Amino acid sequence: MSQGGIDLLPLPVALMDEERRILWANEAFIEMTGPISASPFCYHALKDRASPCPDCPLHIVFQEGRTQRWEETFRTPNQPEVHFLLHAAPFEPDSSGRKRAIVCASELGELSRRLKQLELSQREYKALFHGVPCYISIQDRDLTIIKTNRFMEKAFGRAVGRKCYRIYKRRSSPCDPCPVLRTFQDARVYSSEETVLLASGREARTIVYTSPIYDLTGRVFAVMEMSTDITDVKQLQHELSTLGQALGVMAHTIKNILNGLQGGAYVVQSGLRRGDPQLAQQGWEMVHEGVELVGQLVKDILYLSKDRTPEYQKVDPGQILHQVWTLFQKRADDLGVELVLEMDDVRPCPLLLDPKGIHSALANLVTNALEACTEDSSKTSHRIVLRLRDYGKEGIGLEVEDNGPGVPLHLQTKLFREAFSTKGSRGTGLGAVTTRKIVETHGGTLRWRSSPGDGMWVEIRLPRRAEPPAIAKGEKVGPFQDPSPDSHCLLSRPERSHAGASPSC
Repeated sequence: MSQGGIDLLPLPVALMDEERRILWANEAFIEMTGPISASPFCYHALKDRASPCPDCPLHIVFQEGRTQRWEETFRTPNQPEVHFLLHAAPFEPDSSGRKRAIVCASELGELSRRLKQLELSQREYKALFHGVPCYISIQDRDLTIIKTNRFMEKAFGRAVGRKCYRIYKRRSSPCDPCPVLRTFQDARVYSSEETVLLASGREARTIVYTSPIYDLTGRVFAVMEMSTDITDVKQLQHELSTLGQALGVMAHTIKNILNGLQGGAYVVQSGLRRGDPQLAQQGWEMVHEGVELVGQLVKDILYLSKDRTPEYQKVDPGQILHQVWTLFQKRADDLGVELVLEMDDVRPCPLLLDPKGIHSALANLVTNALEACTEDSSKTSHRIVLRLRDYGKEGIGLEVEDNGPGVPLHLQTKLFREAFSTKGSRGTGLGAVTTRKIVETHGGTLRWRSSPGDGMWVEIRLPRRAEPPAIAKGEKVGPFQDPSPDSHCLLSRPERSHAGASPSC
């Protein structure tokens, strides 16, 4: 095509050399850049630069002889920014052998610019949706999950196409109340705290927000549910709260122990002054009881104040149960309580556990049972049973059952959860919390049942393991963990049909 013919083209066209000098341009190109004589180089005429662009596609055209296509945004005499699609192709060298290239530009319209912006926004949204560190799911009106982010998929597994209540809580029906359904009803944002079950089996406390998603008609066609894991925050809150309660209880307990020691010392002195050995012996027993209380209190505080590493050994749990029974037998006889050991139907079966920890946990339970029975005046006789159950592959159960007064219903939610005692000023409740911590470090569960006037039943359920649980290898176990009220850590008493099983180990 002749130069005159190129001038008639409605598209900007220019001929450039290897130094990016504009050798010739048609009228449309001059309208785009302004007079060429004032700015003979493309990078100055089009971008007001003093040197070539670092990644200029013309470099490939000149060096490799290949056609290039790319997009650029230029300033023009009439507009501050105009988006162009550029094509560049090799052109025959001049008479001196200088390389040349012909460049053609076509302006991209407003639609193209907006599509470009939309594409950028979609990429940013996708990066935000998948990168935000919270669980995000989008649900339809049937509570079917239609989209999840990567964080959600990693924690709960593949969830698209499944009901939200099955994924989050292993339920067969929607939660009541359901924040997602409430958002569908009135298009408002709702928040709630929920306990969910991750794919790993771990429970997580979350704070949930729901937000409506609208279609082009303004109708809510989906709801976005965003959940943030606040398990660590909740545990820290509970630990601080329990620590405050424990400090108050311990201060009161120590004061009572000191009063008892002072009273005992006074009785001893009185007996010595009067030459009354019986009175002095009575005072010494008071002092001795106070010293024992101080010793037990210090042991509980030390156990709860640090993350103790269990010393795992292959031990027969029945042997530990027998040791505890032997330890408390005389004390039970002195108190008039029958202490029974039931493990005749269970064969010796060594388990990997920390014998000192399990011994301490059982001793705490038996101590509580003895104190409960001695304070129960509604019955003429009391009985405590230590029982070993074998659940086969599921593990073993160590039970402590008494026929004491039981625990009132309004106090049962506090059992094993915080430094709480039903013995008033004579107890701290630290023993129960210590017991739960020991069980948790073994990867076991603590099950209990109590009815007012019908005694108390507690079971330490321990799994069979070839190796110590991961929680005992350095994973943090706080001194006060707070499972939800419907947690598997606190379950009702199993049916008696499980008793007596004696599979081979």
